[in-house]
Amino acid sequence: MADVAGSNGNGFTAVNPTPTSATQPTQTAGTKRKRDSRAQLKFYAVRVGKEPGIYHSWAECLHQVRGFSKAMFKSFTSLSEAEAFVNNEGTSMGEQKVTKWYGVQAGRNPGVYTTWQDVLEQITGWKGPKHRGFKTRTEAEQYVAEGQQRFANADVPMDSVEPGEPDQKKLKSSKSKKSNGIKQEGSPPPGEQGEYEPGEAPLPSDAEDGFDNSIILDPTTNGARYKTREERERTNYQAVRPAKDAAIRIYTDGSSLANGSANAWGGVGVYFGPADKRNISEPLQGTKQTNQRAELTAIVRALEVAPKDRKIVIVSDSKYAIDCVTEWFRNWQRNGWVNSSRKPVENKDLIQKILYMLEERFELNEYRMDDGETDLEDSRGHWDRGPGGVRFEWVKGHAKDEGNNAADELATAGARTAKELGADVRFDDDDDDDDDDDEGWGVGI
Repeated sequence: MADVAGSNGNGFTAVNPTPTSATQPTQTAGTKRKRDSRAQLKFYAVRVGKEPGIYHSWAECLHQVRGFSKAMFKSFTSLSEAEAFVNNEGTSMGEQKVTKWYGVQAGRNPGVYTTWQDVLEQITGWKGPKHRGFKTRTEAEQYVAEGQQRFANADVPMDSVEPGEPDQKKLKSSKSKKSNGIKQEGSPPPGEQGEYEPGEAPLPSDAEDGFDNSIILDPTTNGARYKTREERERTNYQAVRPAKDAAIRIYTDGSSLANGSANAWGGVGVYFGPADKRNISEPLQGTKQTNQRAELTAIVRALEVAPKDRKIVIVSDSKYAIDCVTEWFRNWQRNGWVNSSRKPVENKDLIQKILYMLEERFELNEYRMDDGETDLEDSRGHWDRGPGGVRFEWVKGHAKDEGNNAADELATAGARTAKELGADVRFDDDDDDDDDDDEGWGVGI
């Protein structure tokens, strides 16, 4: 609370100078009788003190204000004037009426204040301040008292959260405050705003660019309001600008319901990110609905959609698909696309398509390569070269990788769509470059 004009810094005001003692000096009987005959009844009004109220002796008043930060008190000869002073209703001296009371529960000096500047002195730089505005002094005092009681129950001194103190000293206090329902307050959350209007409360510690994230523009009223609990807890995905030349991570996955049977239905999943329009979930094309073809097709679709002038990382849980296009293809090319058993390589059509697309990306961006970058194949991988390089990364399937799990969901959804679209349609296998083991019924799309 602001001092009455003329404060001498020890809690006493100019209108109530520091007394020389709490009791009057001994006087002669004659003098005492003479003064008593002229004495007037006094009312000692304490507006800000330990227990604000009206007292009938200076000793009682002194007990309420001594040691209390920025105490406010005054003596009156009229009870009505004393009551007006305590209630901050203005007096004959023309004091300005306080329109708002601020209660500080957690700060340098918890208490009741009448100006926002005084509140700032108590909370600025304080870790976890807690304060609210009220229309009446009684409400503010009750708020402060509740906070003092809660901190007392926590059995930790309030100054233990002074800036610069070790974090270990706050551990017990934090646990106790949580169990007692005390929330750290900067900008008050909905339901605890007190008298703060949206945008008027102090900025919280998590404010970004000077904006309080607990406030939202209401499209129905075109005004600001506090977010509801549901809105505060909702996950908001925001697009962020990628770092210059940063590689794009793309998750691919394939699915085949009843894989290996004549009634298999395949699906393809490609995941760029949350709510990304480039995400793909579609049925596997062709008459052979195997899991391996679905995995390879997912890589094809990722290369088709990804920008050709950016580095990309394709993340897959299929070691088969990755090895086909990073290792095994070298021997297959030398041997005329037959495997070690002298049989045609399975899924040759998809593997060759991926290799063609990878080579095309390399040739398109070769002119942008730095000198000597073509010699980095051994350290980076055959395709991970140049500004449009592609790196393949294996991840364990059905684990805790969110990107892989998202791609798996997209692929499974695509397989289910295939089953719904072609449940009554079967096609003979007409591919002649795969083993008989891969033959079966499938859906042609």
